[in-house]
Amino acid sequence: MDQDVVIITNSPGELSSWVRVTVQKVRSRAPYARIIVMLVPCPYASGREVEIAESFGEVDLVLSPREFLWHLVGFGESRYRPAGRGVVVFLGGDYWHAVLMSRKLGFPAVAYTDRPSSWGRYFRRICVADSRTKRELVRSGVTDQKVSVVGNLMVEGVRPTLERDQALSSWGMARDALTVGLFPGSRLYHVQASLSVFLRVAEDLARESPEVQFALGLSPFLTIEELKGCLIAQRAPYIEGSQGFLTGEGGQLMHVITRSGLRIPVVQHQQYDLMNLSDLLLTIPGTNTAEIACLGRPMVVAMSWRARIPRGGLGALLGALPVASVLRRELLKGILRKIKYTALPNQIAQREIVPEVRVEHEAGEISRVAADLLGNHRRRSEMSHELRQVMGGHGASDQIADIILEAAQPVALGGAA
Repeated sequence: MDQDVVIITNSPGELSSWVRVTVQKVRSRAPYARIIVMLVPCPYASGREVEIAESFGEVDLVLSPREFLWHLVGFGESRYRPAGRGVVVFLGGDYWHAVLMSRKLGFPAVAYTDRPSSWGRYFRRICVADSRTKRELVRSGVTDQKVSVVGNLMVEGVRPTLERDQALSSWGMARDALTVGLFPGSRLYHVQASLSVFLRVAEDLARESPEVQFALGLSPFLTIEELKGCLIAQRAPYIEGSQGFLTGEGGQLMHVITRSGLRIPVVQHQQYDLMNLSDLLLTIPGTNTAEIACLGRPMVVAMSWRARIPRGGLGALLGALPVASVLRRELLKGILRKIKYTALPNQIAQREIVPEVRVEHEAGEISRVAADLLGNHRRRSEMSHELRQVMGGHGASDQIADIILEAAQPVALGGAA
């Protein structure tokens, strides 16, 4: 039976959460189907999306952003030869990427999304995490019957593989000490801006509470060489941080040794295990905040207008301005003021469950908030409970896989409407 499931997606967050669990469920239900991942152009891409997508055993073919565009416009030879029937699945990027590919292939389109858009009317079915998103889609012109509330897809993919004691032992960490996990981001430019600041926060906390231990979660979208580069020098004139060096290469457990001598193990490919055992996590806005929330772990989310982070559209122009310029500072600070919440669980709840620190001058602004939380077990327990409640339970991936395969049936041929 020839049938294609064509997944449109874009960046690290979507690949590691939405796409990974969806292809697993689709493959288990439809072993006969071909699963094709098409990556679309994205200003937030890390550059390793093709490699990561190809590592998913369920995926048959991955097209790079350039190959996606070439196939869409019919330029040159394409490695993808469409089957007689199938479905296009939107799992990240811009809606129009999926809509145009749906029209090109003659397959219906299905979406999972957390944001409303009038493009939604071109999809056969739309899956969302909650009723609030459904109401917003309906207000944008999508018919009520098209939208299904399935739950939060991120919950499905966040599954630790090790018991707490087993993980701590394998990383040479104490079982009875408070653990702080450092997650500086999944893209190189994130880590360049945030790693030194988080290391400085770790040094601050260690001076105040020497018994606290730390571990650094290294994104699968980053290489060891890139990590080394981030440790050597800070990209001034950002917030003053701490540098360090890497030890333990050649198959051994690696550690970052900071300027003050703090020894921090580097955890690779086991980010959910580190999240799960941490008493507190330091992270930046993004998918990490939702994954941490799914595990019910307390966190501090930090960001700053000072960091030169690549953006699309107007943000790209602002990011090109000199960091010290008054115009850049005022424009970016104005944008941040308009964003009520940056952490995904706070956005879902529409209230501050986890603290968000908008750093103005120094790493100590983060350190003070983190130290207060580390010293308040009751507040961390309450936060854990609230995070699990707001993120919901399992089951979204099963429903989405059923909707995808239902849309791919022969009666669905003839367009995306």
